[in-house]
Amino acid sequence: MKILMYAVFEDEVPYIEEFANHTGHEIVQETDYLSEKNVDLAAGFDAVVTQQTVNIPDMVYSRLAELGIRQISIRQVGYDILNIDAIHKAGLRASNVAAYSPRAIAEYTLTQLLNLIRNNKRYYQATESGNWLWSAAPQGKEIHDLTVAVIGAGRIGSALAEMLHVLGAKVLAVDPVYHAQNEAFLDYTNLDDALKRADVITFHTPLNKQTNGMADKDFFQKVKKNAYILNFARGGIIQTSALLENLRSGKLAGAALDVLPNETEFMGKIQNPDKLPADVQELMSRDNVLLSPHVAFYTNLAVKNMVEIALNDAIALSQGKHIENEILY
Repeated sequence: MKILMYAVFEDEVPYIEEFANHTGHEIVQETDYLSEKNVDLAAGFDAVVTQQTVNIPDMVYSRLAELGIRQISIRQVGYDILNIDAIHKAGLRASNVAAYSPRAIAEYTLTQLLNLIRNNKRYYQATESGNWLWSAAPQGKEIHDLTVAVIGAGRIGSALAEMLHVLGAKVLAVDPVYHAQNEAFLDYTNLDDALKRADVITFHTPLNKQTNGMADKDFFQKVKKNAYILNFARGGIIQTSALLENLRSGKLAGAALDVLPNETEFMGKIQNPDKLPADVQELMSRDNVLLSPHVAFYTNLAVKNMVEIALNDAIALSQGKHIENEILY
């Protein structure tokens, strides 16, 4: 079988080559993301796989179908880059990698949360400028003394919740899907109750009609004073203007963000800070905000799993088989 992989990063190559050697499939690598400009490269292939933050135009799906492709597989969790209706209209099937390493993102979220509540950015900046005083930052907080609201208690959110529970935190979960086994380390509640009680709010939801822009002005009005906001899910969940307003006013104690609504303008690039969007520059300038370049997933195990799962699913879909990771709606 011939498979075309779009948007291949250098660190994926060893795992792609290992898969090809082990299975005997021919895998061709393309560094650019899938678009209307390069969709015709898929001619003569049996399956396509991509990973990207840029939306895939609808015409790409119909063109893939014309080229004899029966599926499109993405090696990532979030599938808001896809138009599922257009995919099905073109007669294609789609898949994502729903769980390549939930612990990778959960561990990184926990890492940044600890950095936030211990004011590490402030201390790093202070010591680098010669200030070795304790008073360079406020007193830190301890995780076991905090209530954490996990918005989205799926694979990633529940993995984080379990870690937080072990460290002694009180964990609240907001999720339309109930899993009884999670009751061992979290309490389910509604959004308003969680916002009223939580010292920390962390998002682990997909981006959809319900979650797009959900952290808006009204949302932050319900948040308790001195809360921390974390987003390691999808950038569009938080309205940056509303977040900044509450950081400026001092209502929020801080934020840690691995994703941003406008990240496609600069993520994956070497960028002059002065050329970044104004809201991103302001976030960077704040000593109580931690930014990272969409790397919460980025571990050796996660990258390996993303490659292997996406390729296996692409092969299965192209053969008309049923798979667990198929995106149906």
